Amino acid sequence: MTKKHILFFLIFSILFFSIFSQDTRKYLKTGNWYPHPKSNLNSMLENLLGETKLKDFPGRIRGIIAPHAGFAYSGKCASKAYKQLGNLSNIHRVIILGVSHRAYFYGACVSDFLYNSTPLGKIPVDREITKRLSKEKFFRTDSNIMQYEHSIENQLPFLQKVLKENKFKIVPILFGQLNRKDFKLISDIIRKYVDKKTIVIASSDFTHYGQVFDYVPFKTNVKERLTKLDMGIINRILDMDFDGYFKYKQKTGITMCGFVPVGIMMRIFSGKKIESKLMSYYKSGDAENNYNLSVSYASIVFFEKKSKEKSFHESKVNKKSFLNLSIKEKQILMSIARETLEMYYKEKDYLTNIEKRHKLTENLRKKTGVFVTLREKGELRGCIGTIIGTKPLFQGVMENVVNAAVRDPRFMPVKKKELNIIDIEISVMTPLEKIRDYRKIHLGIDGVIIKKGYNQAVYLPQVAKETGWNIDEFLSHLCRKAGLRNNEYTSKDVEFYIFQAIVFNETVNKK
Repeated sequence: MTKKHILFFLIFSILFFSIFSQDTRKYLKTGNWYPHPKSNLNSMLENLLGETKLKDFPGRIRGIIAPHAGFAYSGKCASKAYKQLGNLSNIHRVIILGVSHRAYFYGACVSDFLYNSTPLGKIPVDREITKRLSKEKFFRTDSNIMQYEHSIENQLPFLQKVLKENKFKIVPILFGQLNRKDFKLISDIIRKYVDKKTIVIASSDFTHYGQVFDYVPFKTNVKERLTKLDMGIINRILDMDFDGYFKYKQKTGITMCGFVPVGIMMRIFSGKKIESKLMSYYKSGDAENNYNLSVSYASIVFFEKKSKEKSFHESKVNKKSFLNLSIKEKQILMSIARETLEMYYKEKDYLTNIEKRHKLTENLRKKTGVFVTLREKGELRGCIGTIIGTKPLFQGVMENVVNAAVRDPRFMPVKKKELNIIDIEISVMTPLEKIRDYRKIHLGIDGVIIKKGYNQAVYLPQVAKETGWNIDEFLSHLCRKAGLRNNEYTSKDVEFYIFQAIVFNETVNKK
């Protein structure tokens, strides 16, 4: 071998090992994901986390969902969840579930890296676990794919800030495509490494709307409909309803990039006493009120439910004042609502022979507040009811289903030809409870009446879930509905009344 050949071989070897044998995944310098100078990144994180408050959770936090867009866009959302990890101790492992945006493959991917880096420093990888995972079905090892993906990297600076007192290692797992049947298999594999000292993070942005994303399912009322679209899948995540989560994706085609990692996380915690709380939700289009191109962001915290105590929601529902309706009674009310609507349009007397057609129990004869909501293809078509029960429940359903169809001043009356595409929802109320402090309102559980003088308005419990509003947004909109100033809810002479509701729709008749 000549000296020239030897020199060439040495240079090639040096280049080869410098490129392919690096033990550290270098942070990306392409794209404005976050500031690269350490001081700038540190300052940005301190500002984001400093603007967020720690919340009280009834049990230990086990995981979070956080966005992975540029920090200038989604950092505020991510910080709402990451802040809650600040008080955790003895965390020795963080499993990060990311999504591949650039490489297409089936299943999951790990790497050979010993460390991942950010401008804040290195984080060790739990190589013992990644080696084991690489030998499992549907897993592969590909450091090149991992190097050029940002969905995991954009979680790391937050972890370095909030878990700086913990000596933790990370288990980065990147996901490609995955069929429904394999979610359980892969989640069962990962679950083996999720102990009490482990945090699981699922990296995901939500709806990507606009021509550039090839997703424009609607062109009018985009802001409101985007919120409704996102909340549809967020509520299924909060309910840990994996089947509903998967069906919603199939039905809507929602462009949620982290659908697989979030689904895997839901399956990992399936069957465990885990609850969740939405910490933040907004859309990039909100900044300039322009939704021609918009990406939605949400952060969610998963925490343990204390086994010896009922959740707040259960204690509310089971209180003595709540009317305890059986499935059969719900089915009867729904049948009455549908029959009443059809008979009204046939110009028949829908109040006669009701007792002959249906077995009216004692519960159905109690004077109870009730609202009836009509929807057409998911959009509100009418909603009218009474909070305080002045008539028997069955009669309230009959009157309000007609009122919702033809007397809601916000909508044109429902036409007879629309009946086949109208969906009916019934909300049966608890008695009102006056509260002094609006901060005691539990969004998604409490319906709320706001009252000042002759001005008043009401929102049903499900409004908060459907809109994704926080408490200030919820009450600001309620004030406007009552003809009050946006911030009137902070006034001392405003009265608040809360109630809860049993809410069911026509799917109850399929049970």
